[in-house]
Amino acid sequence: MAVAPTGLISVLVQKLATYDIPSQAKCWIVDFLMDRKQRVKLAQDCYSEWRSVPSGVSQGTKLGPWLFLIMINDLDTPADLWKYVDDTSCSEIVTKGSESKLQEAVDDLSRQASIDGFQLNEAKCKELRIGFPNSNHDFEPLVLNGKTLELVTSAKLLGVTISHDLKWNMHTSELSRKCSSRLYFLRQLKRSGAAPSELVQFYVTCIRPVLEYASPVFHRSLPNYINKDLERIQRRALRIIYPDLSYSVALETACLPKLH
Repeated sequence: MAVAPTGLISVLVQKLATYDIPSQAKCWIVDFLMDRKQRVKLAQDCYSEWRSVPSGVSQGTKLGPWLFLIMINDLDTPADLWKYVDDTSCSEIVTKGSESKLQEAVDDLSRQASIDGFQLNEAKCKELRIGFPNSNHDFEPLVLNGKTLELVTSAKLLGVTISHDLKWNMHTSELSRKCSSRLYFLRQLKRSGAAPSELVQFYVTCIRPVLEYASPVFHRSLPNYINKDLERIQRRALRIIYPDLSYSVALETACLPKLH
């Protein structure tokens, strides 16, 4: 006997029907999601009671991310919208003398999410206004679920810190802080007797990628003094690996180009 899916599962089944997926696979997915239960284990023989799981999928499953993407794939607004897994960003460009319509987009996004059984967390939603001193725009604050969104001067988007004035000081400071902490592990490996080739491998695997991440976005906009600060991190790393070599010779030995 077939059991009718309820709640979020019902919404997911409706959306699955719009995709060219074999009916057998759809039935298997629905069966996988329905009538799930869970409990908590505190000790060897200490368990909580079984409770039904009315929504969601088991964490760690390969199917989970795909089903989530199907759930949010049809979210759309009049404004520009970017979706990356569970991170959604909405933006608009307001020309001089024009009115912002972003509140309408936020209301529409909240309405669609509510229909699908999601609830946007207004405490985690931020408003970032990118402009310049002579723009003189005075916008009303954005409101979500009856609460005013926090207006911030910077926000992290997919690992990149974007400031309201489009300067990269905060982002590069975060890069320096993260890489400096990882140089500690490089020193520990050096003290433990790791070979220079292994130290170089650690550097190009765990430190340099942090400095290079999203560099096409921000590097051309960096002033010279920030460029030198970032290059100094690589100098420190190679000084740890090759303490008796100059920076240029160490670069050749490690087969590395300058960050710049």
